[in-house]
Amino acid sequence: MRYLLFVAVLAFLLYALTSVAKEKAIPCDDKNTRAVKVAYGRITTINFPFKPKEVVPGRMIFDFKQIKNDLLVSALHTSGRTNVIVYLENRRCAFDLITVSGQGDDILIVKDPKDSQYEVKFP
Repeated sequence: MRYLLFVAVLAFLLYALTSVAKEKAIPCDDKNTRAVKVAYGRITTINFPFKPKEVVPGRMIFDFKQIKNDLLVSALHTSGRTNVIVYLENRRCAFDLITVSGQGDDILIVKDPKDSQYEVKFP
């Protein structure tokens, strides 16, 4: 009986650890599209350093909703692929959205490579 309870608790913990939303960083790039895997039936959150001004998809096979600095993306079909351009204050970011049936991207934090550059003035 204890063995069965131990196995049940272990299975629950394993399920809980694998179902936790995973967060990763992705660069904002206007020259090269960055792949974003959107799992069908789930929402992918793309967080930007600023509130997006405009979202321009290639095809309407994904649904978009903006809440503050977040862009929430959900797949409207079980398979599909398109690009999307997101305009920020003085930047644009290009993404390649791909519908997947398995594990997709849960939370993406967009990092602007220009934010990590500092201007150094020499006397």
